[in-house]
Amino acid sequence: MANNVTATREATRRTHTYSFHREGLIQLGQLGGLITGHNKTVFTENYGNILTLLDSHVDEWGLSTLLQFYDPDLRCFTFSGYQLAPTLEEYSHFLNIKVQHKVPFVCVPEKPDLDNIANALYLSIEDVLGNWKKNGNTHGFYMSFLVEKAQELANKKMWEAFNALLAVLIYGIVMFPNIHKFVDLAAICLFVDKNPVPTLLADTYYSVHSRYGKGGAIRNCLPLLYTWFKSHLPTSGPFVTSTQKWHQRIMGLTGNDIVWCPTGMDVEKGTDLKGLEKVVSAWNDIHTSNQISLGEKNAVAKQAYTDWVENRVKDRLLPFPKVNPLYEQPPKIPIATVPAEKCTQVDMENTQLHKRRSDVRPKHCLMDQKRVELTHEAKVLKEGSLRVQKRARTEKGVVLEKIIARSAFRRKKRVDWYQFRKFLEKCPPPPP
Repeated sequence: MANNVTATREATRRTHTYSFHREGLIQLGQLGGLITGHNKTVFTENYGNILTLLDSHVDEWGLSTLLQFYDPDLRCFTFSGYQLAPTLEEYSHFLNIKVQHKVPFVCVPEKPDLDNIANALYLSIEDVLGNWKKNGNTHGFYMSFLVEKAQELANKKMWEAFNALLAVLIYGIVMFPNIHKFVDLAAICLFVDKNPVPTLLADTYYSVHSRYGKGGAIRNCLPLLYTWFKSHLPTSGPFVTSTQKWHQRIMGLTGNDIVWCPTGMDVEKGTDLKGLEKVVSAWNDIHTSNQISLGEKNAVAKQAYTDWVENRVKDRLLPFPKVNPLYEQPPKIPIATVPAEKCTQVDMENTQLHKRRSDVRPKHCLMDQKRVELTHEAKVLKEGSLRVQKRARTEKGVVLEKIIARSAFRRKKRVDWYQFRKFLEKCPPPPP
């Protein structure tokens, strides 16, 4: 394993300088500190993990390094031998906010319903009308008004209303920043709609794409982008302990070192366990029409994709020179050369085998159905046999009791036949 940096003299493309704006976090962090105990649980249930955006550490050098690898044609980040791209599922997982099954983006109205906004933010209509301001080409609330109002609600222990104001502040200042210290109508509409993840992801791509090749300021939700990037990087070993610069450590990683599925992403949640089992089973049964293209699922990239990425890198170049891998790499398996006619023959044999399996499958289904029917019949017969045996034992016992009783009476010196008949009438009749 080689940890020393050894750069090659291969050509690299130009890098750019980026800056990152994170305004108003001190005041919002102070408000977030007021949420404790049970109220913190309530806040998370209603608004997800957006509180973590206030105190998340963002390494600007790490983000700047990530942006150098942006591939504008593919809308992803192309590294040496692998590619990464944020997804809806990942953003939804990190924020603990589900993606709603509806139109993914919110249409901002020209004339907003101020009554609806007042109800959503627990404000009086007088407060809304008195503080609804225009800023540029949009309307909204200045951050100072919402912070002051939230502090008043906290002093009065009105936590439900306080939570709503703090949440909309996070939406407008951290998640969807547009104007400095101003919560605009678009952010408020997203807060009311409760489906922010698609817009967050779209804003991330737009912000990065619009600054590609130019550098400058990035204003999108920086904590979330950095959290996503870090989730795919090694959490132990040379990458963590090394004192090298960000770009040197990133260039020292290969596809074998990347965390492809962040912690928790591979755990499906739900209350319908039987339904979940059906979904998992259905995914395992996916096949193509010829039934030979898909194999066992795994996290290993096929050679065709790896070759394609390498060619992509050669065409675009990398922003930094290559270095030795930080981690020990598995041995490469040589690709055996197989004649084309042999591959064709194997494909034909596989197709025939799959066809035979398809022909046999209906017979197997019929046999399974017959087996289930026979098992049911055997169970019914067994239950009937048990009932007959139980009835026979009961009848035998009743008869035996009568015989014993009759013998006992006959052994008496004086037999009271009338009393004997009464005794027999009291004996229980045999079961039907």
